Amino acid sequence: MTKDSYGELRQRVMKLSPSQRVALAQQLSHSPQRLVAYVVPKTNGDSLNPSALKDFLKSKLPNYMVPAAIVPLETLPRTANGKVDLNALPEPKIATSNAGETPRNAIEETLAQIWQDLLRLNAVGIHDNFFELGGDSILSIQIVSRAREAGLRLAPNQLFEQPTIAELAAVVNITPEVAATQDVVTGEVPLTPIQQWFFEQEMESAHHWHQAMLVEVPDGVNSEMVEGAIATLWTHHDALRLTFPNQQINADASSPPQLVQIDLTHLSESDQVQAIADHGTKLHKDVNLAAGGLMRTALFMRDTTQPDWLLLSLHHLVVDAVSWQILLGDLSTLLGGTAQLPEKTTSFKTWSETLRAATQQAKADFWLTQVEESPIQLRRDYDDTTLSIEGTTQTVSVSLSEEDTQTLLQTVPAVYNTQINDALLTALAQTLLQWVGTTSGTVRVEVEAHGREQMTPEIDVSRTVGWFTTTYPVNLQVRNTKDCIESLKSVKEQLRQIPDRGIGYGMLRHLGNETIRQKLAQASDSEVLFNYLGQQDLSSAGLQVIQDIDVGTLRDPRNRRGYLLEINAWVANGQLQVNWRYDTKIHRSDTLETLANQYRSALKSLIVQCSDTDIGGFTPSDFPDAEFNQTELDDFIGQLTGEV
Repeated sequence: MTKDSYGELRQRVMKLSPSQRVALAQQLSHSPQRLVAYVVPKTNGDSLNPSALKDFLKSKLPNYMVPAAIVPLETLPRTANGKVDLNALPEPKIATSNAGETPRNAIEETLAQIWQDLLRLNAVGIHDNFFELGGDSILSIQIVSRAREAGLRLAPNQLFEQPTIAELAAVVNITPEVAATQDVVTGEVPLTPIQQWFFEQEMESAHHWHQAMLVEVPDGVNSEMVEGAIATLWTHHDALRLTFPNQQINADASSPPQLVQIDLTHLSESDQVQAIADHGTKLHKDVNLAAGGLMRTALFMRDTTQPDWLLLSLHHLVVDAVSWQILLGDLSTLLGGTAQLPEKTTSFKTWSETLRAATQQAKADFWLTQVEESPIQLRRDYDDTTLSIEGTTQTVSVSLSEEDTQTLLQTVPAVYNTQINDALLTALAQTLLQWVGTTSGTVRVEVEAHGREQMTPEIDVSRTVGWFTTTYPVNLQVRNTKDCIESLKSVKEQLRQIPDRGIGYGMLRHLGNETIRQKLAQASDSEVLFNYLGQQDLSSAGLQVIQDIDVGTLRDPRNRRGYLLEINAWVANGQLQVNWRYDTKIHRSDTLETLANQYRSALKSLIVQCSDTDIGGFTPSDFPDAEFNQTELDDFIGQLTGEV
């Protein structure tokens, strides 16, 4: 939509009905991002039907211009100079997650229950915004998976385009039905971009680069039941059987991993903990990429008064954060006595082949521009020029309170229609600028994401196990000022310019034509990796995950690291946790402790400013078809709210 079209739209808004005069104003209270219509009948005594008027607006305006509430007034309050007095407008009653409009049909009821379960809320209104309730891209995949099991067909990108239950229910089952094979998948599988990246690192011990989970075995479950469940997972999830001789191959399902049983009953509690770490390290190391068997399991038997513990060890080549949610949920189902798992979604093999075919469609010009810019260089405490390795890596952790986390997840997104990564990356960019001692500049961050984008309508990987992760460089132009709001708006706009949520970069960098690959490879690497893992409520998978026990050395200490700083953030037990990984040969521990605390302070400052602001607003990306910059958009909104 062009500016001229918006001029016509503005005139229509001003003349919606011959019997009414309408002023649109940005609500100043609980939900500053919501649009409100204040309506004055042209003739005294005229009746007003807000519902009918809202339906009329829906037929004339795009969704983002339809008011969340319509408030009848006898007259509009005026300032001394005759303009509408926004501060004097009464507060509308807008649905919230505590008292929102309840579901009107079976589809909305099903979606509402799924949202409540995954967002851990007691109630959800059908007009509540998914991202304002704390939703994120990883949760969107889980919602698609849960909906699929309930017989509702959705795509992950639909939650970005229709972020309310009412909107989502209207588009259920309009995407093509995915016909995924339920047979065992075997044969050669092309490497995904992230797998290609892994082998390009030429690690000292590529076979030892693992992820692992230690879970509590439910009461009444014996070792035979555990072994049977593992075999079913092995057969059902094809990526678990991958081997890497000279290429990537799906093996057959005839040799499930052996369940190693380890008796700990004769050991003290402290010795049991040490034994788990020792056996875990051995399990992670005892892998041959060419031979396969990248999934290893061990059952730690404790005395009869304590539940047994099951260790699942998988090479990162076959698993990621979303895959763990799938595996733990399926394991819980199997150990609970249900033999039949939900149907498979698109195979990892088909997904990888789809990426190869779609690489030529990726937007090379955008990514070449990104990597050609010169970012700020981070400080170093030591001039050691050796490559950073796992063996000299340490971690500094900071967290937010439950109250601040709740505000970050629900209040901050409502102010300027942002998502959680907008806020986290704004605070990070400002922190890094402060660290290097400059007030402005380009901060380059390599952003890690789940990578399960909707490549084609026929693809659904919401229940597919494998390593889908994608990373892509983001150049953030920010200023290190006390005004966090302006930085937040700027970062939001920059992130919205990224095509297809970044998946195209890895496709071009590792699968593209030789010219593009070389140009991207020759660019300076990002020094910082950032990954928001979402709300990590692993108990929602149905099994109790033991998180405070050392499960052994997951990566060979000699393996190289790709980044100067690795920042991983997630929400657990209602609190945002942020881990900073760094190399002790490059940075002192007190440097990273200061940096991590400055980041927390930047987040808290952003939270306070968004909580205290009297008015939110729109940014140009909220109107993707318009040709406005921020100043022009502010002027346009100002005209709407200042005229009758």
